[in-house]
Amino acid sequence: MDWTGQSRGESPFAFVAAYDLHMPVSAKVPPPFIPPFDAAEASIAERFNSLERRPDEGTLHVGGERYVLMRAESFYLAWSEALAASFGEELTRELLYNTARAIGRDDCRSYCARLGVTDGVARLASGPLHFAHAGWAFVDIHDDSAPAPNDEYFLHYDHPNTFESEVLAGKGRTSSVPACVFSAGYSAGWCSEAFGMEVHAREVRCTACGDGRCEFIMAPSSRLDGHAQRVLQR
Repeated sequence: MDWTGQSRGESPFAFVAAYDLHMPVSAKVPPPFIPPFDAAEASIAERFNSLERRPDEGTLHVGGERYVLMRAESFYLAWSEALAASFGEELTRELLYNTARAIGRDDCRSYCARLGVTDGVARLASGPLHFAHAGWAFVDIHDDSAPAPNDEYFLHYDHPNTFESEVLAGKGRTSSVPACVFSAGYSAGWCSEAFGMEVHAREVRCTACGDGRCEFIMAPSSRLDGHAQRVLQR
C-alpha cells in the first residue's frame, strides 16, 4: 500500500474521484497526489504571507520565526568554494549534502510541530511547498513516484530552477558533476523526518552538466543505485 492508501495495482484515479481537485500553484504533482498537496498549500501560503520585515530592528520573521535573507550566489558559490579550498571537492559535496539534510529535517520537524501536522502524508506534502515558498526551487513530481513508509519508497522529481543551477547559469559556468547538492540534501532531510525513515536523494541529470533538466530520485540508500540505473536508461 502506498501513500494514497491504495494497494498496488489499483487505479490511482479511484482515490481522487471524490475530491474537487486543484493543482497546487507551488508544485506540480500527479493526480493521485493532489489532495494532500492541495490541503497543505493554504497553510504554507498563509505562513509565508505573514512575512514581516523590520529593518529598524534588523529582523525578518515568517510565521513568527526568525529568518535570514541571503544572496543565493554568496550562499552557494562563496560557501562551497571556501570549503573546497580547505577540504577538497569530494568532501565539500558531502558536507553540503549532510548540512542541507540536517536543515531539511529540522525544518520539517519545526514546521509540522508548529502547525500540528502529524500525518506522514501531510508532512511529506508540505515539504515541496515549503521548498518553493522559501525560494529553494519548484518541484515537479513524476507519476512513477511511490513514496511509502518502507523500503519501496521512491520519489522521482525535477527541480526546474534550483538556486544552484540558476547561479551557475548566471555566471556562465558549468559543472562536471551534478551541482544541486544542497537541494538534494534538503529534500532528503525533510522527507526522512516526514515519514520517520531514512531516505536519500541523488541528482541524476543537471542543467549545469549540459542536461535538459535537473532530475532527482529519492529512496532508501540501498535502492538508489538501482533506481538511478533504471531512470538513466530511459
